[in-house]
Amino acid sequence: MEPPVFRQGNVKKGLSKFRLLVAFGRRYVWKSLRNCVTVLFGRKTYLDEEALFFRQCVLHLIGLKPIRKITCLGLRGEGAGSQALMIMKAINFARSCGLTYVHTPFTRIEHAERPMKEWATSWETFFNLGAGEVVCDIPRHEVVNFSANFNNLERCFGWYWRRDELAHRFKTMVPEFRRKYYLNKSPRTTGEVTVAVHIRRGDALPDNQDYFTSNETVLRTITAVKRILDIHQAKYRISIYSQGNRADFAELSLPDVEFFLDADAIWTMEELIEADILVMAKGCFSYYAALISDGIKIGDPDRWSISPTDSWIPTDGWVPCQVDGSFDSAAFERQLLVLIQAKALPATKAESGGRPSPPGLVK
Repeated sequence: MEPPVFRQGNVKKGLSKFRLLVAFGRRYVWKSLRNCVTVLFGRKTYLDEEALFFRQCVLHLIGLKPIRKITCLGLRGEGAGSQALMIMKAINFARSCGLTYVHTPFTRIEHAERPMKEWATSWETFFNLGAGEVVCDIPRHEVVNFSANFNNLERCFGWYWRRDELAHRFKTMVPEFRRKYYLNKSPRTTGEVTVAVHIRRGDALPDNQDYFTSNETVLRTITAVKRILDIHQAKYRISIYSQGNRADFAELSLPDVEFFLDADAIWTMEELIEADILVMAKGCFSYYAALISDGIKIGDPDRWSISPTDSWIPTDGWVPCQVDGSFDSAAFERQLLVLIQAKALPATKAESGGRPSPPGLVK
């Protein structure tokens, strides 16, 4: 039977896989030599993800032991949003390739606000991404760690040239991730329009434009949203979620705007998800909330583009925001009118409970 590497019928792909094996082979030999030296000095060896994947990749490509299962062991140094998105992409990749995703619960998530075990368990329960998935209880060599090898897995399975398609598949899976999230929660609706504005601070410094958004930019977005809400005489509440002191946001101290600074992160994430309108920050925390939210999302699509033709952002409910904070007011207004009409339903349908208080809130 012809090995999988030769069944592609595509010389370019075959050569790329060959180069991948050569590159991995060099690094594998080098890491093996380092491990040998480590043993000679009486030190313990360590599990090398690249070396392990090299063996798994070779066996897969020559057809002796195809890769069947993947998991996600987490990303060192990453926060809750980034960790959740990596698992979502792992699940999407597994479904797209006909593989089995086996779930590994969180063990470490950065920016911990409580003891790490409790912190990781709380986020595991909150995201609920393992619901309905098989638990990973098999030896490490039997499963590939997606979080350490996703780029090379794309090459190995031929998705490197079809990333647009992979992004499209991810979009179609968003309802499944939303369903998982709400398996242990209930959606919240209110009679007023709730606007959540997420501003990334803390690790986002002014000289890092990949993550920092100035107060002036946020002000332009909020002002435009308020203007349109006022035109339609909508009852609304605008809440800003960030870190720092009120003095850091002096430009944003507008009438009808409340601040929640340094509030519990899990509570904050839920507030972003449940808002009718979410003004996103630059980062995975906001992005996860926007994906799960069924409200209107205002954010920069270029942050999540993977090619000139496609991105990881679904189209429904998203209003692209420019670098200066401006956005398509007409597109926003069309979606807002639908939202206001829904709010006009009888109270028995529109109201689903009060807003929970944030733990450890600093207002």
